[in-house]
Amino acid sequence: MNQRAFLSQMDAGLHASFAAAGMADLATYTQPEGGPALPCQVYVDRDSEMIGGLRQFVAGRVEVVYVRTADFRPASKGRVLVDGELYSNSKLISDDGSLSRWLVIRVTG
Repeated sequence: MNQRAFLSQMDAGLHASFAAAGMADLATYTQPEGGPALPCQVYVDRDSEMIGGLRQFVAGRVEVVYVRTADFRPASKGRVLVDGELYSNSKLISDDGSLSRWLVIRVTG
């Protein structure tokens, strides 16, 4: 097993534990071109941003961190429905092959 496979396995296990404790979410994801909604594992960070190595309050900012799997990779303009809120992926912040962090925009009406 290589490092990326190990990290993917570890992140999926951690997410399951955090979700059981109410600290992570299960969601559904739709590709930009449409198609069926796919189940996915996410963390949602609201109203914060890393600035100069420090996490700071930024009102209205939402980031979604996806747990990647072999057959799931989020894309720009993909949509995620989590806890009744619909978001669209706006800007990729980071992706280490296991976790993919996106700045998202809330989709209304």
